[in-house]
Amino acid sequence: MMLFLSPFTLYADDKPNLEDEELPAIDPFQGGSGSISQNQEGSGVQTSGGGMLNGLRLIGTMIGENKKLAIFSSPGGTMYTYQELQEIVTGVIITDIFNEYIEVQDIDSNMFEVYMNNIIKPSNG
Repeated sequence: MMLFLSPFTLYADDKPNLEDEELPAIDPFQGGSGSISQNQEGSGVQTSGGGMLNGLRLIGTMIGENKKLAIFSSPGGTMYTYQELQEIVTGVIITDIFNEYIEVQDIDSNMFEVYMNNIIKPSNG
């Protein structure tokens, strides 16, 4: 009787060690060309790289029975949660939180919609 063993044989209970795999050094929350603070002329739409929210980026909302929260991430990766009528940065207050965006009011009483795709645009009311 002959027995052949192959060093490449895999068994069903062999599992790859995912801890040894290298992960890409790409921030999945960063846009394709980087987060750049800009104001697109004529459209009134701006992306938040610095701007109104000082680099904070809306990454989620949580709406419960008694409380609504907006979740932001800083450029350094720290997460912050805010409630309605709470000041995010100096002069910018959350007025309402929805599933896909929030409404904020600046120091001049201008209303803006902040979306999770890093877009801020004037609110229609």
